[in-house]
Amino acid sequence: MKTLARELLWLFIAIILALPIAVLFSYLIGVEPNKEFALDEEVFEMELFIVGGVLGFIGAYFMRVIIWAVAKYLIVEKE
Repeated sequence: MKTLARELLWLFIAIILALPIAVLFSYLIGVEPNKEFALDEEVFEMELFIVGGVLGFIGAYFMRVIIWAVAKYLIVEKE
């Protein structure tokens, strides 16, 4: 049960971290929300935001795996 709670916590953290990363990704691409867009361009802008969110989610979980690997194999536990 403790493992499930920890994984759910990491899931929520990854989702929360994905949103600012998606905004940053959209900003770096050069998408500005203040401009008037056609319908096709608005759909494309939303798709870019979703791609940024997915990349942020994957990045957060990738960092979790890196932290786990460092803790597991490089930090020696005292017995």
